[in-house]
Amino acid sequence: MNLEQQMELDRFEDDVIKAIDLAMKYTATDVWGNLRRYSPTDHGRLAGSWTLNKRDKLSYTVYTNVHYALHHQQGTGIYGPQGQPIQPLRAKALKFYWGKVGQETVWRGDLTTPGQKAAFVNWAKSMGFKPFLVWPKGIPPYKPDGQTPYVDYSINRTQQRTQEFARRAVAKVGGSQ
Repeated sequence: MNLEQQMELDRFEDDVIKAIDLAMKYTATDVWGNLRRYSPTDHGRLAGSWTLNKRDKLSYTVYTNVHYALHHQQGTGIYGPQGQPIQPLRAKALKFYWGKVGQETVWRGDLTTPGQKAAFVNWAKSMGFKPFLVWPKGIPPYKPDGQTPYVDYSINRTQQRTQEFARRAVAKVGGSQ
């Protein structure tokens, strides 16, 4: 191989790396945009919190510091990975108002299943107790399409466009755009 051929090969290698880098940038930017678009919104904090960072020549990171982002992805309580009702973290007891005697009473015990909790609450109501604290069921995962959690949905939307991004990057590096 002569010097001219080696230089052409080096330019080709540089162009391939540039095209891959650009295609990765297009892909990462699209994931970032989709996460902002498809995140659940109440006040918009989660949707606006997604950050895109270039880690090195061929990799990017898209992340959020919003603590509840994973809750909306996986669900919580009975809708979450464990499928268990949410148990109080700070309270060790359920507190009831006992209408028959006009005072509050506290029940300490372990109600680990929904059936145990329901049976106890039903008994307490029949005795004239009024629950102050009940354990929430949790929240289901947020699914923009009704089937796929929002992070997976955002990534899937981008995966459908990766060939487009590769073509655009090659065209741009090759001078066609």
